Amino acid sequence: MNRTTAIAEPKASDLFLDGNLPPMLVRASAGTGKTYRLTARLLQILIQGAPAESILATTFTRKAAGEILERILLTLASAAAVENESALQSLRDQVGIPTLSRTMCLQLLQKLVANIHRVRICTLDSLFTQLAKSFPFELRLPPAWRLTDEIEEGWLRERAVNAVVSMLEPGELSTLLAMLSKGETKRSIARELIQIVSGAYTLSRQGGADVWQKLDAPTAPDDAVLTAAAGSFRLSEPKQKTVRAKLDAMAELIETRQFDSLDKETLIKNYAKAKRLGEVTKLGRSALPDGLDDALGALYAAARSKTLSLLAAQNDATGQVISLYDGQIGQLKQSLRTLGFDDVAIRLAETFSAVDHQSINRRMDGAIDHLLLDEFQDTSPAQWQVLRPLALRVTDPTVDPDPDPESAVKRSFFCVGDTKQAIYGWRGGVAEIFDAVGEEVGGIASVEQNTSFRSSPVIMDLVNQVFKNLTRHKIADAASERNEADKSVHEARSVVQFAKKFPTHDASKHSMPGYVRFETCPKIDGNEAALKTQACFELAARRIADLYHQAPERTIGVLTRTNKAVAHLIFLLEQLGVDVSQEGGNPLVDSAAVDLVLSALMMSEHPADGRWRFHVEQSVLGQVDGMSAEYVRELVTERGIAQAVFHLASYVAPQCNARDTTRLRQLTQLAVAYEPNATSRLRDFVRMVREKRIERPQAAAVRVMTVHQSKGLEFDAVVLPELDGNLVGMPPLCVVDRPKLSEPPIAISRFLTSEAWHFLDSGWQKAFGKDAASKMTEALCLLYVAMTRPRQALYMIVQPCKSDEKKPSALIHAGLGCQADLNAGETLLHEQGVSNWYE
Repeated sequence: MNRTTAIAEPKASDLFLDGNLPPMLVRASAGTGKTYRLTARLLQILIQGAPAESILATTFTRKAAGEILERILLTLASAAAVENESALQSLRDQVGIPTLSRTMCLQLLQKLVANIHRVRICTLDSLFTQLAKSFPFELRLPPAWRLTDEIEEGWLRERAVNAVVSMLEPGELSTLLAMLSKGETKRSIARELIQIVSGAYTLSRQGGADVWQKLDAPTAPDDAVLTAAAGSFRLSEPKQKTVRAKLDAMAELIETRQFDSLDKETLIKNYAKAKRLGEVTKLGRSALPDGLDDALGALYAAARSKTLSLLAAQNDATGQVISLYDGQIGQLKQSLRTLGFDDVAIRLAETFSAVDHQSINRRMDGAIDHLLLDEFQDTSPAQWQVLRPLALRVTDPTVDPDPDPESAVKRSFFCVGDTKQAIYGWRGGVAEIFDAVGEEVGGIASVEQNTSFRSSPVIMDLVNQVFKNLTRHKIADAASERNEADKSVHEARSVVQFAKKFPTHDASKHSMPGYVRFETCPKIDGNEAALKTQACFELAARRIADLYHQAPERTIGVLTRTNKAVAHLIFLLEQLGVDVSQEGGNPLVDSAAVDLVLSALMMSEHPADGRWRFHVEQSVLGQVDGMSAEYVRELVTERGIAQAVFHLASYVAPQCNARDTTRLRQLTQLAVAYEPNATSRLRDFVRMVREKRIERPQAAAVRVMTVHQSKGLEFDAVVLPELDGNLVGMPPLCVVDRPKLSEPPIAISRFLTSEAWHFLDSGWQKAFGKDAASKMTEALCLLYVAMTRPRQALYMIVQPCKSDEKKPSALIHAGLGCQADLNAGETLLHEQGVSNWYE
């Protein structure tokens, strides 16, 4: 199938009705030409005479924004070239305008270049920053404010938490910590509070002051009821010794009023299940004696009251911490005149909907009549609250914008994304917003793209097999159950829904060869996870090295789930002589030369600490005349941090190889960028260097990265060596109840172990279940993104495990219907295509 005809929009004559393009929502699967489609829409709008400043196109990375603008300019330049008739015809097909002339392309190109400063193709962060600068008084922004980066945000968070700790009396702090941890002892007060504000602050900022007080704890049964319940347990006459022992233990807990551990008690869960199903309460296979219903009810009520009281107290304490932190971080950022991207988004979400369009038009240098949203599945609720007024305006037929007599199309809305690639929930992205657009934007047409122009038929066939057959795995068995308090039910429904909605993927390049290999590494007995991981990574490294040496001109992407795995694999590959790089970069301390310069700086900061002095004295810096802590401190004081780093690096560089020399150069550049906002403490600079990731200038043929970092990239071959962790990661710190995504949350609660969800009322069970389902869906999306990055070959190396475990490897094994045992070592589980695909 031809690429253009597969994704070209309808003819222009059908599109431009009543001066408008119909609103469009495009669901574009991986590799199906999403950027091509968005570029086509932009060109249609521009060709019809819309001014460049009336168009706003947003995406999530600067690289993607640059690629869109580059495609537009290159497409027009190619079509305008006299000798390139095929490019002109291709553009005509792309935009659906058969009468498009070469002269018109040249004129439009000249117009765009002349007004390049007014072309708004940008990231959401860039757009929000521009909006914030246009409305500084409405957003209550400090004068001459600047944006922070992630590292500075971390420093400011620590300072604000320390301020919270110092402002509380010891008794108040002890009470607060006891409530936060449900009575458990924590080693570090500051670490506990940092963890809380990191996980809860952003979520709660848009909610009202009482969002943490919405969980109600029931009153516990009175003493007479509990005493009677204990007596009933004591006097009952079960036949089984195990039942007797359990009833005595329950009576003991009631008599001593020790209900803290009952949230995980088997008998409590069995009672809740029996009441839900209308059955007799059992312990194992043994039914309890008659006449214990009231006693069990009292025990359950006491356990429920205790569990939810602790959770409500924890919520209340979290709300107090968030409130105190909000005051401290606000004052700190105001004094430093800094804001984070979240700060800008939240302030805009709170006020932007009330700003009239005339003010927006004036301050944004023109009306926004055409809105194009890319990668919309990763949009957060706060971001959508800012974009929503713009979307509603350009799709509202009653709005009469300032007409441009040269433009045939007055307003338009275009949104493209893929809910199967929604992998940024951890930073606020909510895939459901993509579906909500169809409900909130009137008259929108939905279009699907499922023909891949990236991958070979072998890869697409594998993807179809795995994701259409997810329900073969045991994880989906609970989907038909009606227990809203069971986490596995919500996860199962998520898996079933994902498989049911998964569209059949086709490959445009039918003749492209491809290859898939799914195998286990050597089996390691015992429970030593590190040894099992080592065996898997070593096999993966050998496979990568073999492929690298056999096909050095091919690109290979090695995708992992964790940053720790990235570093491990890079080390193994370098040992095998593979030229490898890391997407997103490493901290500069991966170079011994950089570490040496940092030791010299730390030596001047802490002269009494012999570690830094010993490192310097045993190196080339130790041979410099007068090298000491005072020498370095004087160097920094007189010349500044950038010149000091350059001076120290100049002594080290002659002893370095090319890689370390490059890292020293990057260290100097980092110091130059840091100097305008430098603090008086050198350890702040050293800490930043140790944390900030810096890419190597040139990517190698083999690139190792996390799956998140691979989004938007493609490789000739992809290797997946880390498919063995749990599908769903750690539980969230808190759960949000947000009935409408376009509105702030109405309630927030700290997370409750899934074993105790039966204590929650139906509303909270639904909120917790929705969170569990979304986490499972995101895990499936992550697997989908990983498996759709290759053009031709996919290698999956996994650790042996049971086929019913909740792991990506087990899902793939079930989806493919593999007959080979997943729990056997060094076994080829599935092979498809030709192994010498690279020839």
